[in-house]
Order: sequence, then C-alpha cells, then structure tokens
Amino acid sequence: MKHLRFPMAPKTTLLMKKSRKNKDIQSDKICTPQDALESLVARESVQGYTTKTKQEVEISRRVTLEKLPPLLVLHLKRFIYEKTGGCQKLIKNIEYPVDLEISKELLSPGVKNKNFKCHRTYWFVAVVYHHGNSATGGQYTTDVFQIGLNGWQRIDDQTVKVINQYQVVKTTAERTAYLLYYRRVDLV
Repeated sequence: MKHLRFPMAPKTTLLMKKSRKNKDIQSDKICTPQDALESLVARESVQGYTTKTKQEVEISRRVTLEKLPPLLVLHLKRFIYEKTGGCQKLIKNIEYPVDLEISKELLSPGVKNKNFKCHRTYWFVAVVYHHGNSATGGQYTTDVFQIGLNGWQRIDDQTVKVINQYQVVKTTAERTAYLLYYRRVDLV
C-alpha cells in the first residue's frame, strides 16, 4: 500500500489500494499523441480509500507533468499482456503530427504559467516502427530527421535511404509507430 498525503490537510494520510489506470492506446478515442497524453492526465475517481480512522473517503487523482524534457519520447503501448500469460500486438494507426504542442492543461498547477509556448512546443525528429503482426516477432526500423541533410532518412538494418516527410507521417498497416521522438523547439 502507498500513502497519499494532501498538502491542504497535512494530518490526513490515506492508504492507497492498488489501482491501475489504462495508459495505453487501446481506446477508440485515442488517435493522436495529444489524445494519449490527455488520457494519461485525465482525472479518475478512486474507490476504496480510508483514513487512519477507517472512514471511507471519496477522492480522485490526476497525473500531471511537472517538467517538460528537452527530448520527449512517447512510447505507444502496442503490446497487450493477457492474464493467461499471452501477449497480443495492438495494430492501430496513430496519427502523429510534425509539430506537437503540450497543452497547459497537462501541466501541474505550479508550473502551468511558468512555461512559455516555445517551452511546450516540440518538433518531430524520429520514429521507431515495429513491423509484423505478432508481439513475439517482427522487425524494428526507424526514420530519423538528419539536420545536416535537412531531411529524413529511413534506417532498416544496414540500408539507409533518403525519404520525404510525407513517407514518415503516413501511417501504414505493415509498420506501426512504437516510439515517437520530439525535440523542444526552443533547443533546436
């Protein structure tokens, strides 16, 4: 069990029973990285909390972002682990933009107004794909923006070829984005 403390009531400690919130891309409502981030920070009602005096209390919790990194790596949860021990690959197209702005609503109250738009705006620099329909097999390739070329390259084992931006952001059934890399624009 974890202890949850509230700054407004320092003498209150709640015991937190194990609870899991889906932080994956399974929902039909999640079609973009922005949708996934909004889902991650959505407020959720938590049942089963009691005070030290064993009184049940209704509470909610919300995850927020405290600090935005120079390089944002978004891991799209493509593999679903079953209770029986098996694993399935989630084949779903996610549209990922070249420019990604982190909404102020995703930030914690303490840092919400301290981050200028340039500190919340990211530029797409790489993607790692998983090819194949199985969680237990397949291949990984990557598309990377090369600053020196001012363009994109596709890396597939020992093969490296120049591609255009449309080829990078176009979703296909045979390759699914697994990791998305964004660099903060104020640091480019």
